Amino acid sequence: MLKNYFKVAVRSLLKNRAFSLINIFGLAIGLAGFGLIYMYVDLELSYDKFHTDSHLLYRVTTDQVVENVVGTRDAESFAPEGKVLMDELPEITAYTTTQKLFGNFDLRIGEKLFTEKSVVAADTNFLRLFNYPIINGDMREPLKDPNTIILTTSIAKKYFGNEDPIGKIIHVYSGFNRPFTVVATIADVPENTHYKFDMLISFESIRERWERDEWGGFNYYTYIKVTEGSDMKALKTKMWALSEKYLSDQATLYFTPQPVEDIHLYSNITFEPEVHGSMKTVYFLGVIALFIIVIAWVNYINLSTAKAMDRAREVGMRKVVGAKKVQLISQFMMESVLINFLSAIIAITIIQLTSPAFNDLIGKQVLQGAWLNTQLLVAMLGLTFVGSILSGVYPAMILSSFKPVAVLKGKLRTSLKGILLRKGLVIFQFCTSLALIAGTMIVYIQIEYMRNRDLGIDTEQVLVVTEPSFGSADSLEERKLITFQNRVRQIASVAHVGSASSVPGSNSSDISSFSGGLRLDGEAESDRATFYAVYTDEKYADALGIKLLAGRNFIKSMALDTASAIINETVMERLGFNSPEDAVNHYVQLGSSDEAQRYTIIGVFRNFNRQTLKNSYEPTLFFYNESRSSGYQTVKFQGNDVRHAVTEIENVWYNLFPNAPFEYIFLDDKFDIAYREDRRFGLTFSIFAVLAIIIACLGLFGLSSFIAVQKTKEIGVRKVLGASVSSILYLLSKDFIKLVLYGLLIGIPVVFLGMDQWLDNYAFRIDFPWWVFLAAGMMLLLITLFTVSFQTLKAALSNPSKALRYE
Repeated sequence: MLKNYFKVAVRSLLKNRAFSLINIFGLAIGLAGFGLIYMYVDLELSYDKFHTDSHLLYRVTTDQVVENVVGTRDAESFAPEGKVLMDELPEITAYTTTQKLFGNFDLRIGEKLFTEKSVVAADTNFLRLFNYPIINGDMREPLKDPNTIILTTSIAKKYFGNEDPIGKIIHVYSGFNRPFTVVATIADVPENTHYKFDMLISFESIRERWERDEWGGFNYYTYIKVTEGSDMKALKTKMWALSEKYLSDQATLYFTPQPVEDIHLYSNITFEPEVHGSMKTVYFLGVIALFIIVIAWVNYINLSTAKAMDRAREVGMRKVVGAKKVQLISQFMMESVLINFLSAIIAITIIQLTSPAFNDLIGKQVLQGAWLNTQLLVAMLGLTFVGSILSGVYPAMILSSFKPVAVLKGKLRTSLKGILLRKGLVIFQFCTSLALIAGTMIVYIQIEYMRNRDLGIDTEQVLVVTEPSFGSADSLEERKLITFQNRVRQIASVAHVGSASSVPGSNSSDISSFSGGLRLDGEAESDRATFYAVYTDEKYADALGIKLLAGRNFIKSMALDTASAIINETVMERLGFNSPEDAVNHYVQLGSSDEAQRYTIIGVFRNFNRQTLKNSYEPTLFFYNESRSSGYQTVKFQGNDVRHAVTEIENVWYNLFPNAPFEYIFLDDKFDIAYREDRRFGLTFSIFAVLAIIIACLGLFGLSSFIAVQKTKEIGVRKVLGASVSSILYLLSKDFIKLVLYGLLIGIPVVFLGMDQWLDNYAFRIDFPWWVFLAAGMMLLLITLFTVSFQTLKAALSNPSKALRYE
């Protein structure tokens, strides 16, 4: 019987080739789109879940709490924190303390210089909490001794080829200027972790640094492991109590446990080790994936139920010769299974062909090979089964319920319920299409707004050069930086050269901060918010075009400027001043202690965006750094001969710093990189929105084709009676136009609620553009009319004699 069902199903598909192709390719495109997004969403949701007992792993954050309100949250913590927590809290069974070494990590192997950017200092517990397998070398305590280093397998191959790297020497310059010994290699760190690295150096190598910091600065990442079933609410209360015990001088800071599994998608705090993801992005793409597959299934249901009249005589004959309802349902379900199965085969092939481009679009290795990915194949099999049931049951029930007597007498009429269902499904398609078109437009407008908005600084023709990291305070090297600046200023195309500890376009980790409070002279209480500090020279503001609203800039010859500060507008407002002029010549102190150094406010800078427009203005103080060794050199060019000037600067660099790679980037490119994730989201959203609309158009094309065929005789009669082509077109299109309008009425509030919430992710956002509904509605109407016009125009122009010859 199954063999017979299969034969009949194949014959039916071949007989109705046009409708079969629309169904199969519509479903295939829908399954392919869903499959690609599914793999991306699965990757995003899997972050850090590959660790053993990942649900028991927590990172300790430093939260600033003022009057029971959580303000700034910092991903970093204090060096002694992990040991204290484990010693005093029985729920904590293990800990590890690490430090991400931000910036360039300059090193030499033999005579070759290299620069790495993903290096972590870790203690011996790190590889116990995070189970990265050791491939070669010390298996027990590879990070026990100072000046030891662990490489990932790919980095080891990059430096030493097929040689055994164990025991090899790597001379590290940045912050050390001493040799390190390779003691082990580990497997490459996977994509789905928030804490990536290519090298691990022993925490003992930075002992002087963390012993100096102690409880004075939170510059480390602390991770803990808790016992199964721990009451995390109670543990948090205990940790807050310990905060008050050990941070009595910084009473607003509290230790808080954060699940490691939540960091990538739910963490929106400062000093993250890398750019994190967003659950809202995952949610939006997940909704698009759902729209795509549902629209494809809706097409199948619509076309199958619409063609029920063509299958009615077949059903009547089968029932007359004894076919039971269950047999008829089985027959039509076989057709549904066959269509869904063929669609799945084509979909997997499409995924296989498009996965490299999709990986580039997302910026991650989401999928390597579709046919060898068991998880994807299982998902496709599941979708085929679910799709066969969802898209096949209703048409099968409709077709098998026809009464043979009515069918054979020609008295069968389309049911009102069937018509209403098809209209409801088409309205759903129009509603989702509106949401996708309007959503794409809003995402594009917001991204363009961010790229073109005045940042408060001049980013054009500004070169940012990363300074070499000295092993210790080296006056000779610092004098070389002064020489570097002086020589670069002599280049004809250079207008200004300045130095600073932080430059715009960087992430939250590339700036100093302090949470001990900021106190204005004469005030008893200090402002307990987190403030940020930039150490700079007198030329930095000129290089970036930062506007001085009041007061003066730093002056090199003014010895008192080492005890002076320039604040931005945000600090000015927090201190309670009504105008920039009011703030000048007042004193501020960092921290609540009366003995803290006082700084004279000599000027107020206009606010500018140091990060992307997702972030609000940071309350920032600028301090004078006369040594010129800050972290970055900023070079402002004039004229058009920039490329030659960069070559000249590079020659000056290698003449002064032969052991340090010349690392540079233009400031506008730096901001462009910072917006890369937003652009990727916008492009991904747009591509899959277009994909969903194409699938919907396939369904509309098939449905309009069928309606045109059904109304062939009516069109013939109308044309004989003198109806014009335009009136015929209106007759066949008016129902679709009404459904578009219904879709608009339902879709507008849905789009507003969803996209307005998405825009709230940005501190600087556009006002909701209501005009997009008009634009999206007109676009949707034109797409609909264009799609159905192929068949309606064909029907309107047909010869009426052909339609009426058998009447």
